Amino acid sequence: TDFVARFGGEEFLVLLPETDEAGALVMAEKLRVLIESSTLASVGQITMSLGVALVSADEDSYEPVIRRADGALYRAKAGGRNQVSR
Repeated sequence: TDFVARFGGEEFLVLLPETDEAGALVMAEKLRVLIESSTLASVGQITMSLGVALVSADEDSYEPVIRRADGALYRAKAGGRNQVSR
């Protein structure tokens, strides 16, 4: 089952257990476009940056994949925001 949770102040974690990297990148880009095309009455247009990382089969902890996803997120922000990075 896919799962979405708030992970920090403005950070969310999306788990896609049956999805490969290509599928995760497609999903992330669809989500980015959906958010970008929406307008909120109180703030106007918003955008989002997304970082994509895969869990390795030999990892027994969530921490390494969270670090990789966080690194990808910061690369997306450093690259100009409103984009997907891996």
